Amino acid sequence: MFFINPPNSNDIGTVQTDSQFVSKGVQHTDWANFPHLGILSLASYIDSLPDLESIYIDGVVHALDAIVEVIRNHAPRTLAVCLSAITANYEAAIMLARKIRALDPEILIVMGNDHFSALSQEILSRHHALIDCGFIGNEIYAGLGQYLQERQRRAPDGIYPGCVRWLDGALVADPQIREGVNRVIDYRLIDRALPHTVLYSANFTRRLGRRIQQLTGRHVRRGVPVEIGRGCIKFSGDDACSFCSIQYGGMWKNELPAEQAWQAIHAAWSAGYDYLYVTADELPLTFARLMLDMAEVPPPWWQALEPAERPILVGYARADGMEKEQVLKAMRHIGFRILFVGVDAGAALSLQALNKPLKNKQPALAAQRMYESNLRALQNARDHCISIKAGFVLGHLGMNEALLEENVQTYVEFLCRGQDVIVSADIELLSPEPGSKDFHYLTHPESAATLSDHLGLPIAPAELRAQVAEQYRNIDIFDREQAIDDYIRVFMPALSKNRLAQARERVRTECTRLGIVIGDDI
Repeated sequence: MFFINPPNSNDIGTVQTDSQFVSKGVQHTDWANFPHLGILSLASYIDSLPDLESIYIDGVVHALDAIVEVIRNHAPRTLAVCLSAITANYEAAIMLARKIRALDPEILIVMGNDHFSALSQEILSRHHALIDCGFIGNEIYAGLGQYLQERQRRAPDGIYPGCVRWLDGALVADPQIREGVNRVIDYRLIDRALPHTVLYSANFTRRLGRRIQQLTGRHVRRGVPVEIGRGCIKFSGDDACSFCSIQYGGMWKNELPAEQAWQAIHAAWSAGYDYLYVTADELPLTFARLMLDMAEVPPPWWQALEPAERPILVGYARADGMEKEQVLKAMRHIGFRILFVGVDAGAALSLQALNKPLKNKQPALAAQRMYESNLRALQNARDHCISIKAGFVLGHLGMNEALLEENVQTYVEFLCRGQDVIVSADIELLSPEPGSKDFHYLTHPESAATLSDHLGLPIAPAELRAQVAEQYRNIDIFDREQAIDDYIRVFMPALSKNRLAQARERVRTECTRLGIVIGDDI
């Protein structure tokens, strides 16, 4: 069984599919520093089942030709190739699937991850002769294991939780189940077929090592994502931020008990990783109890280490979550030194347009409070010696010149006030990704009109919105840069992409002046 993270589509040269789009690979180069947790976790689980053997391959660090050659060498005994498809690599995944089909038509092709989960109907209606089935959401371990075991025995088709496939001209979906966070992680799989560790380690040292030592005084050698929880408090009410494209499946929150969370950290530490990238989408609010519990029961192996020897943890947080001082203190105690904080907007109305605040009967007041939370988060990070990597989003439905200027000014204020704790900043134009509310607005202009009326922010006329919607309905591959252009054209008619880019450059210039790193080098 192969578990493959395909290369970023724009990193493989001319793509021989219906179009030649998707993302610039530079947007995802940070993942060249770390093993891919999703395929490693699935590969580890499947490898633990009787008579199944997994091969892990990450196309971020290995070329497509090398991947195809490894599959060719193992083809006679290969049952399936499982492809992890996000929007950035989906086109490459289709290209790889076609090469595999030509190589050996008997090899099963299975697809999953966010792009497939969001567009499974569109993908399978177009590629059902190529893709045997796919799995949607996150709770897919049991279903995928059952599917592969039964295919190995050539058993008749059954029910596999989370599985979707094309049958008699329609999409058939098996109900998802609730299952715990997978605890079976075998780091030995990373180098089973192709060398990955040496490449990850070299990238990590070159791009992160010196910077982390400057920030923390610690010399770290290797990094790896670690899953102790999965989810975001915004998912609890199916109320994700407008730009969020995460397809979280049947459970809005999933976590390990404190003792098992420590075991996951110990496993990564024992495998030689000292920079642990905790993957939960938001920690201080969603997983406050877990953070507190972990701080109360640190294991003997951890306590025996000198503070300077313990693994460094990094993770994600909402600014309003960082107001929970007891949680922030607990996180610092268990090793968190850097938090990635989505500031996302400066103006209160922009926060509301991005659906950033938690659900509230007074959304405008909630947005204003969140703006204030962003500033208070700086002081709490300062008090507890935690560094911040800040993320900003430029653009939203209805943004106009006044809101753009207000956002830029508040970004600059935030950066100036946090100069001593903000170590890195990402400032990006909003990109409507499949699965997000913003992509839904592109394809369902009536929903965009409802929000526009609610916020009092004008958008383009209905006729233009309808024309653009037709371009994005029922497609599985599209040009992401063009999608940004089209989003601006119909939902920010008072602005242009060039104007937004100028505003972004102003913020980046301020970062440079303040000595704040721009981008992924942290």
